[in-house]
Amino acid sequence: MSAVSEPQAAHSTLEKPPSTAILCNTCGNVCKGEVLRVQNKYFHIKCFVCKACGCDLAEGGFFVRQGEYICTRDYQRLYGTRCFSCDQFIEGEVVSALGKTYHPDCFVCAACR
Repeated sequence: MSAVSEPQAAHSTLEKPPSTAILCNTCGNVCKGEVLRVQNKYFHIKCFVCKACGCDLAEGGFFVRQGEYICTRDYQRLYGTRCFSCDQFIEGEVVSALGKTYHPDCFVCAACR
C-alpha cells in the first residue's frame, strides 16, 4: 500500500495583501482596528483632524474644501460669509442685495428700521 501525502493546513492570521490593504488617507499607514470612512477615504480615528487647528473631527461636524477636512469653527473663520449689517457669520438663510449679504432679520429699511 502506498501512502499519499496531503498538504497540511497552516493556521495563521492573514491580513489583506499589501496591494489591497486599506491605507489611512492622512498618515498612509495600514488601517487596522477602528477606522473612519469618509466618502471613499479611510482614516485612523486619531488621524481625522481639522487641517487648520488639529482638533478631533471624529465626533463633530466638519466641512470639506478642496479635499481638506476643516472643523465648523475654522471653516466659518476662514471662508464664512458675514452679515453686512451686524458683521456676524451667516448660517442658513441669507438675503443678498446690491452685492451685500445679510441675515433675514438684519435686512431692514435703513430709514425707518
